[in-house]
Amino acid sequence: MVEIRRLSECTIEQGVEAWNKGFEGYHFDMTTTPEAFKKRMDQEGLSGDLSVVAFDGEEPVGLVLNGTRESAGRKIGWNGGTGVAMSWRKKGVGKLLMEKTLQILNEQDVEVATLEAISGNEKAIELYKKLGYEIVDELHFMKLDGAVERKVPSDTREYNIRKADPEEIGRLPFYRGDFPWQTQWQSVRDGEGMIAFNDEGRAAGYAFFRKLTDEQGNHTRTILYQCETAPDKMEREEITNALLNSVFENFADPISRTAVNVPVTANAATYKVLRDRGFEKNISQVFMKKELQE
Repeated sequence: MVEIRRLSECTIEQGVEAWNKGFEGYHFDMTTTPEAFKKRMDQEGLSGDLSVVAFDGEEPVGLVLNGTRESAGRKIGWNGGTGVAMSWRKKGVGKLLMEKTLQILNEQDVEVATLEAISGNEKAIELYKKLGYEIVDELHFMKLDGAVERKVPSDTREYNIRKADPEEIGRLPFYRGDFPWQTQWQSVRDGEGMIAFNDEGRAAGYAFFRKLTDEQGNHTRTILYQCETAPDKMEREEITNALLNSVFENFADPISRTAVNVPVTANAATYKVLRDRGFEKNISQVFMKKELQE
């Protein structure tokens, strides 16, 4: 008989075993180590008290990692990974883990539960739907590699763009705390940010990102997490183009560029500009939510 325990009641080794078994055969390699597991829990704001592990006796056979954050006065929960060991799939373990997760989130007065799922993972998506989650958007990981000759349109207005910490961006009145969890500023504390100002000196848009380097310190990759404009601006694509040109340094360097979990509908201007600049979809996910406090 399967027993559900909180991750905080388990050893780190049991958590890692549950994760590695649960994501065996996944769409890409998700294998982790105790050090990487701890780092992920910390960086993503995941909680051992809110996360759950399924056991067959003393053998971990599945888990769900969970965390909560405040956004726009609402308490939001996030499922940071659901996995079940191959030999235990199709036996209701995932349902038990998710039911326990929703019970815990309700006890914590969480108002909305969120998660992302690979678009082709129909079995998982159907399970989430049966538990009351709804698909609210499509999310694309987008890539563009190498130097690009394409320039911002010549009639693009100049904006005053200054550097800012992701946390400062999180305080802007039009910051999108409703975007996917891993694209929020709390997950990119060690990243960089930029704010675009209009002629009146008012913030018109923002972007935050992270630059990666190789062992020699050479810049090899830039990862964009969010790029958004004030909702009252008519020139949203123009502002977005200016911000992306700053983030990616005029697209002149032979590096890899990734835009993470871009909402196709809720972040339509940025999605369109990225496509126009040559970014292509790499991975597609669905963004799902369940209202817990009506």
